[in-house]
Amino acid sequence: MLMVILVLLWKRMIAAVIGHRHDEALEHTLAYSGKPRRNEIEALSMRLRNALWMTVIAIVCMLATGCHRTPDEVAVKQAVAAAERAAEQTDAGAFADHLTDDFTGNAGEVDRAQLANLLRLARLRHESIHVLMGPVTVAQRGDRYVASFTVTLTSGGRLLPEDMGVYDVESAWRREGGEWVCYSATWKRPL
Repeated sequence: MLMVILVLLWKRMIAAVIGHRHDEALEHTLAYSGKPRRNEIEALSMRLRNALWMTVIAIVCMLATGCHRTPDEVAVKQAVAAAERAAEQTDAGAFADHLTDDFTGNAGEVDRAQLANLLRLARLRHESIHVLMGPVTVAQRGDRYVASFTVTLTSGGRLLPEDMGVYDVESAWRREGGEWVCYSATWKRPL
């Protein structure tokens, strides 16, 4: 949308600088309008001034959109929500995209490949996983973040009936290539 606006402003600026010659019918109308006519230098000066203002406005718009950056806490919460959606859709690839290659779960009990394979198996068996998340709290730890939340898992199949229930989750996130990814997580049933 911004690019369309900038292109339209640029076209208008070029048209203002170059200007258009009036045809004779228009000249005839101007001659009898009673308004004084500008000379060519005044007209060119006004077009250049308009073009300069349009350029300034375009630059301000580009700077305003370029300066916008999602705060890290919000980006981590968005990554947690995206991982939750991928798990519910049993999309192993999308879920694994939110985990680092060296991901460890519950102090080494589970790794990235095992979690992705679990979702693949659920999809192959046409089972559904329902995820209900509580509020996500994010705390900064240096250049990394820890996201804590409660999750309730239910399943429409027989793959993981004993593993379904309520869990307290603490996940650690770091930035890799501009994206926030989880490199460690622990989960346990509340007492």
